[in-house]
Amino acid sequence: MRVLIQQPRLPHYRVPLMNRLVEAHGWELTVAFTPRSGQGESGLEVRKSDLFECVALPLRQFRAGSLKLNVQRGLLRLLRAGRWDAFFWEGVHANLSGYLAARWCRRRQIPNICWLKGYFEPATLPRHLMNQWLWRVPDAFVPYGDETHSFLLRYGVRPEQIVRAYNTVDVEGIAARREQLRARGLSLLESIGWRQARPLLACVGRLTPQKRPQDAIQAVYHLRQHGERVFLLMVGDGSERSTLEQLVQTLGISDSVYITGRVPEDDDSAVLAAADLALFPGAHGLAINQAMALGTPVVVADLPGPDGEMVIQERTGWRYPVGDIQALAHAVTTVLHSPKRPVVITQAHEEMLQRRSLAQYAKAFTEAVALARKRRGR
Repeated sequence: MRVLIQQPRLPHYRVPLMNRLVEAHGWELTVAFTPRSGQGESGLEVRKSDLFECVALPLRQFRAGSLKLNVQRGLLRLLRAGRWDAFFWEGVHANLSGYLAARWCRRRQIPNICWLKGYFEPATLPRHLMNQWLWRVPDAFVPYGDETHSFLLRYGVRPEQIVRAYNTVDVEGIAARREQLRARGLSLLESIGWRQARPLLACVGRLTPQKRPQDAIQAVYHLRQHGERVFLLMVGDGSERSTLEQLVQTLGISDSVYITGRVPEDDDSAVLAAADLALFPGAHGLAINQAMALGTPVVVADLPGPDGEMVIQERTGWRYPVGDIQALAHAVTTVLHSPKRPVVITQAHEEMLQRRSLAQYAKAFTEAVALARKRRGR
């Protein structure tokens, strides 16, 4: 099975999935991506692999009104140069080259599969029409989670085109190394003089506006104003870092908040393993999966979309209204003292390893190829 997967970039947390597709399912895999490391990107980038071929493509960006369009130069040439059994492409509005490549595949009876999160903000009429236009092309869909199913069905996608899938990372490997990661996390705390910093809150993710990292800092300040001392370790970098550092100074809580910047691979999991609680005050990400697999309780902003759908109030974690600092602070104290905490941690761990494992995710990719090939009559 010769398969081409188009990615906007190749972060390190995607490599285990690609490796699993090769090792467990025998794919001859090529990943086409654009190197785009920078402050606004999450995860360390990978440029080569021993198990699959990596093809770096240059990127050109265009504007069509308010819409940004990305073109990976050479993607169509790569498709024409080989005999492919399937093509995966990223389902976002900006991905013009992926869409054109999918149309090219469709004309030549090459199964194409769209891998997507979906859009959960109110759609303008142009974006509504664009969604209808885009989702007519794929033969099959690999969604990020259950909420993506509802999104696709609203735009005329048939249920039989959608494979049951859950976006994830190598939660099996992370869970198996929990004690090793925790020891590494404690070592990191020791290096910044925080060995005894308890209770410890971890906030892992890019320091960008959509992640709302300032809410976590404000919650620490709110708790301190009400006589409760907590420590917040923020792992990540981004455009808001200097603003956040200034906020910490202004609030007078520099002894309770530490921003690490970007860390080496696995150090984000190490911090989560050593923490008493993980906070996700803005746009969700795969660090939620990491925390739940490690047995660290999570508090997430109540946002739509598949990234945080597995966090169910007092069953697998805690939720609060996005932007409500008082509610976030209350959720923190609730989790730290809740008698339900052990049960919730166990259920969250089971949710990751039983339903959202990497093995299940890789299996969904193979099911999508089989479904797409059937629809193409191959």
